[in-house]
Amino acid sequence: MKLLKFIGILLLLMMMMCSCERKNYEADVYTRIFKKYNDLKSYQCIAEVTVTSNKTTKVYTMKQHYKAPDCYRVEILSPEEIKGLVTVYADNNVTTVHPEIEGKFTLLDYSPVHESYIFLPNFFEAYYKSEQTSVTTINEEDDSRYTILKADIPGNNLYRFSQSIWIDNQSLLPVKMEIYDISNKPTVSVLFYDVELDVEIKDELFKVN
Repeated sequence: MKLLKFIGILLLLMMMMCSCERKNYEADVYTRIFKKYNDLKSYQCIAEVTVTSNKTTKVYTMKQHYKAPDCYRVEILSPEEIKGLVTVYADNNVTTVHPEIEGKFTLLDYSPVHESYIFLPNFFEAYYKSEQTSVTTINEEDDSRYTILKADIPGNNLYRFSQSIWIDNQSLLPVKMEIYDISNKPTVSVLFYDVELDVEIKDELFKVN
């Protein structure tokens, strides 16, 4: 009986230690994520964006470039009918050009970037300002670990009510981002590929002639 009691106590202690180690690990990862993205200077990636509505689902592949504090560039790679379309946001202006169309279209004093929420800086800005946030860690079958940050999106938009991002715990790179409607159904899904953080990006990339 004493032996069984001792074994029971030992198992309980081991479970408590594992629990503490897991919590410490999760806290450490969250801290590293915060440091990584709180002072993000630039990034570039390929993003596959899936937009789902009641009737249709559309998939776009694009190149994203960002340079602090507020320069963004998106180039559409697919679908074919809008391939080559480039949108640049800089100096509070947004400019759109297409290689097959002469000229450019510019909107002054416009900030659509902050309404799209498909860019990394905008997600983290909204996340740290949100009053409703959560942090979870999941383990996949291939032993990959991800930290999922989720927060409400300001404005109470029924179709863009909340948002989450999946961060690889090893590389600290983004893997996936999702935007949910008020029923918690994904309306926008972004898969990130070839992500490079804090890379040198020349200012000329955000200038449209």
